[in-house]
Amino acid sequence: MKRTAHMWLARTAGIAATAVLITGGTAGASFAAGTDRAPAAVVAYDPPVNSTANFAVVATTHPDTVGCNGYNVTGTGTATGKPTTGGTWTQTEVVCTATIPGKYDIKGTATITESDGDQLTLTYQLTAPLTADTLVYPTGTFQITGGTGNFAFATGSGKMNARVNLLDHDHVTSKMVGDIFFTG
Repeated sequence: MKRTAHMWLARTAGIAATAVLITGGTAGASFAAGTDRAPAAVVAYDPPVNSTANFAVVATTHPDTVGCNGYNVTGTGTATGKPTTGGTWTQTEVVCTATIPGKYDIKGTATITESDGDQLTLTYQLTAPLTADTLVYPTGTFQITGGTGNFAFATGSGKMNARVNLLDHDHVTSKMVGDIFFTG
C-alpha cells in the first residue's frame, strides 16, 4: 500500500507540474499576442541643429596663387533656427580652386552670436564643382567647436550646404542639420 501511495503521489506531482508548465506557457504566449495595447507612436527625427544663415560676403584674392588659387572670404548676416535663438552670423573662409582638381575646396569658421551674447562656434569643410555657372551649391560637413555662455561646452557635427550666386555677394544662404552635445 505504501508503494502504491508513493507512486500515486509521484504521478499527481508530475501531472500538477505539467499543468503549471502548460498554463504558464499558454499565459505567456497569450499575453505576448495580446492586441489590447496601443501601437507605438512613430516620431519623426527633429535634429537638435537645424539652422539657416543668410549673409553677405566679401571676397579678396588669396595670396597663394599657385597652391590655393582662390579667395579669402568674410561674411556677416543673420542665423535662425536651432540650437540658437537666432542671432548674428559671422564667418571667415578660404576658397581654393587648386587643391582639389575640378572643385572649389572651402574651409571656414563661423560664429553665431545670440542677442544675450552667447556664442556658438564651428568649423566647416565644403566642396562644389568648378563650372561656368554663376550659381554654386557647396556641400559638406560642419563641426561644433564650442562657444561661450550656454554653448561653452558644446560639441557636435552634421551636414552643411550653401547656395552662392557668384554675381550677387549680398545674398548667400547656408543650411546646417546635425547634432549638438553639451559635455560640461
